[in-house]
Amino acid sequence: MISTGINGLDEMLGGGIPQGSRVLYSMEPGVNGQLFMVSTLCSALASGLSCLVILPHTTVDAFRHDVVAMRAGSIELSSEHITFIDAIDRERIQKSTRSQKMAQKEWKARISKICHEREVEVIFAYFDLIYDDFGMKGGLDIIRPGRDGPEPTLIIEQLNLEGAPLLTRCVQDFTFDVVISINASYLPVPHFDYFTLVHISWSADPVRSVPFIVTEGRIVPYIPRIVVTGPAKSGKSTFVSSAADEGLSVERVGTEGDPTTVAMDFGLVHGMGFEITLYGIPGKPRFDALISQMFRNTMGVILMLDATKPDSLTRAKQQISLIAGRRIPVVIAANKIDLPGRMSEAEIRTALGIKDDIPVFFLSATRRADVRYVLESLVDFITKFPY
Repeated sequence: MISTGINGLDEMLGGGIPQGSRVLYSMEPGVNGQLFMVSTLCSALASGLSCLVILPHTTVDAFRHDVVAMRAGSIELSSEHITFIDAIDRERIQKSTRSQKMAQKEWKARISKICHEREVEVIFAYFDLIYDDFGMKGGLDIIRPGRDGPEPTLIIEQLNLEGAPLLTRCVQDFTFDVVISINASYLPVPHFDYFTLVHISWSADPVRSVPFIVTEGRIVPYIPRIVVTGPAKSGKSTFVSSAADEGLSVERVGTEGDPTTVAMDFGLVHGMGFEITLYGIPGKPRFDALISQMFRNTMGVILMLDATKPDSLTRAKQQISLIAGRRIPVVIAANKIDLPGRMSEAEIRTALGIKDDIPVFFLSATRRADVRYVLESLVDFITKFPY
């Protein structure tokens, strides 16, 4: 297995990239995704694998400079394990050949020679100019070394100007084993980047999308904000307190003598490869303006219910209407299952008017295991949400 060098992605792939696989990093225009290819290259070099890096768009010196900047420090790109073909080589091939067919033959001969002499195990190809010169079929043909023995692992980065049709062709026509699409989104938050594991040839798992940030030269999965809301006294503060590793709640005594939140609950949850910030929003109608404001920067919503109080679902339905149309993943957490008289899932769905695409979970907010399960289920739901 070859590590991608990206936190969480190896686990999604079942341990990494099997030797001999064909991998595509497909980048949407404008997305900050160059570190994906570089992270995998650095992992391969750290494992002592012999690598060929094809850089038709730039020189080796410029590439080294960019990699050092991306990785926030120096990295060994002059080791005996790495060989380059760069923009200077491409220019020489163009000048020395009189036709596309001759250029294609020269490219193939040069790559095959390096792969034979250096016993190359992984080929990293920045594919944009190769695609422009020879198309997908012709470009992939020149990269195949055509040698006896195991095929090198092929890892390609390409700027995708064609969208989903290109990804479909790569899976169906060109038999890529792994297709990862790196995209930018403006919903539900003003801007975030995410990667989507579009295809794995050895698994039938559903497509998964994971938001990420780049920090200290690493790709880090990132769930920036989750809002916990719901009718008054449904258990929001208890949920945040049970989930959080550290947090704060601002309360006062209500008219009935019970504590009531007057600002919001705040909690930090560590683990799962990233950190989650939880915001518990008070459930009274006067805080609805705050809910709408919080949704502008929210990645997911947990709507808490008291499963023993059917009359509270009228208020919950009003809150569902505040979420509708915002393209935010939401799950229902039906609390107080340890008390008698709880409603069924069917009763809750009917009262709220929600379909099967919104998950409903039953829990006791006082039990940390229950709360963590709901939170982890929402995170999983976020990774599969069609942004």
